[in-house]
Amino acid sequence: MVNVDMLKKFGLGWKMHTLLLLRHAKSDWSVPVGDHKRPLNKRGSRDAPVMAKRVKKRGYRPDMILSSSALRAVQTAEAFAKALKSEPLFDDRLYDAHENTIIDLIHAMEEEIKDLMLVGHNPTWESVVEYLTGERIVMPTCSMVQIAFDCHWKELKATEGKIVYFDYPKKEL
Repeated sequence: MVNVDMLKKFGLGWKMHTLLLLRHAKSDWSVPVGDHKRPLNKRGSRDAPVMAKRVKKRGYRPDMILSSSALRAVQTAEAFAKALKSEPLFDDRLYDAHENTIIDLIHAMEEEIKDLMLVGHNPTWESVVEYLTGERIVMPTCSMVQIAFDCHWKELKATEGKIVYFDYPKKEL
């Protein structure tokens, strides 16, 4: 859902889209499984619903939640989908993806999708944020950054995005 106050704050127009990049919550390295099947640990299972409530409180309602197929990302996406009353979609391309893969995926989004949430992994998310905004940020587990654009998805270019907010579990509100 596009926030009109946000449009005014950034001087953005009718074409505005927002992208919320969500890094999966803390995973459990003690479980003897491969990387793709690693679940959330206790902290991750606690942080994901808390962060989902924070994004809901901000009034953000994505038109689509698209998540990596890795178990830790799936569990994180499901916590957010539950809080936001949405159904997540899962895509293998978001697992172990290169920045260019993510940018190509964004360029291919349908225009009807104004607000997109992608759930995935570092270091890719930090690289994508830097590419889209020109800003470097460190994204701890279960952190999220919302970026606004005043262009169609297919027209998205480097450093044209503006960070609307950045949040993470240990951030004091």
